[in-house]
Amino acid sequence: MPAGTQAALLCKDARFQRFAAQQCGYSASFFTEDFTAAWLRDQCNILSRADLHSDAQALARFNVLITEFDAWTGKIAAPR
Repeated sequence: MPAGTQAALLCKDARFQRFAAQQCGYSASFFTEDFTAAWLRDQCNILSRADLHSDAQALARFNVLITEFDAWTGKIAAPR
C-alpha cells in the first residue's frame, strides 16, 4: 500500500489517534482524525501526506513512526 494511503488510513484509526495524543502528552479524546493528520505531517516534516510518495526523508520518518506505533500496540517488540 502506498505510504500516503497508509498514512490517511492510520489517521482514521482510533488507536493511532491515541498513540499520537500520547506522544504529545494530550488526552486521547483531544486527537481527532484532523489533529492526527496534522501531527503526522509535522512529524514527517511534510505539507501533505501525498509528499510521502516523493520525499525519501519523509518516508523514512514515517516508517519510524509506524515502527514506534507497532511497538506501542504490542504488534512488535519495542525498538531499541
